[in-house]
Amino acid sequence: MGLMGGTFDPLHIGHLFIAEAARIQCGLDKVVFFPNRIPAHVQGKSANASPDLRWKITLAGIEGNAHFEASRVELDRDGPSYAFDTLQYFAAPSVELFYIIGGDSLADLLTWNRSAELFEMCHFIAAPRPGFDSQKALLELSEKQRAKVLLLETPELQISSTEIRNRVRRNLPICYLVPDAVERIIRQHHLYQE
Repeated sequence: MGLMGGTFDPLHIGHLFIAEAARIQCGLDKVVFFPNRIPAHVQGKSANASPDLRWKITLAGIEGNAHFEASRVELDRDGPSYAFDTLQYFAAPSVELFYIIGGDSLADLLTWNRSAELFEMCHFIAAPRPGFDSQKALLELSEKQRAKVLLLETPELQISSTEIRNRVRRNLPICYLVPDAVERIIRQHHLYQE
């Protein structure tokens, strides 16, 4: 089972592309998306859209892919969202967990809460990020930890939620950057406007 968390403010084509690539390349039965309430690793950061709207965006974004699901596990939890707690939630005796991250997060992985235990709980799938050397970040990990990291083979997509929000603010098109259903929610609720 693949697990993909994030603020999803908004969920975009890059998220979906990476999740589908991870599902196929790693033979995952499904990928579960979970928007977080409070990102644990980015102090002082808060989402622009409310938790309920980001949940709605996530559901709309994954609609139509039978291998994608969504969970409110981090939205409904009080306090910061820690990968350890989420992995515990999804852990089951017969389920192998794969946590999907951006390649840039590899450099920070050892600073995550209870990081040593995370490598015992799951494999990590790291997607390439523009301007970031995932191979170099792997060298910071022990040999045992490196064995638990899979580097995804995909194009480096230059799409970010920040850029999408900026385009909305500047009244620029976002079609083809987000699914149509996500764009409709953004427009309907006047998200990311000044």
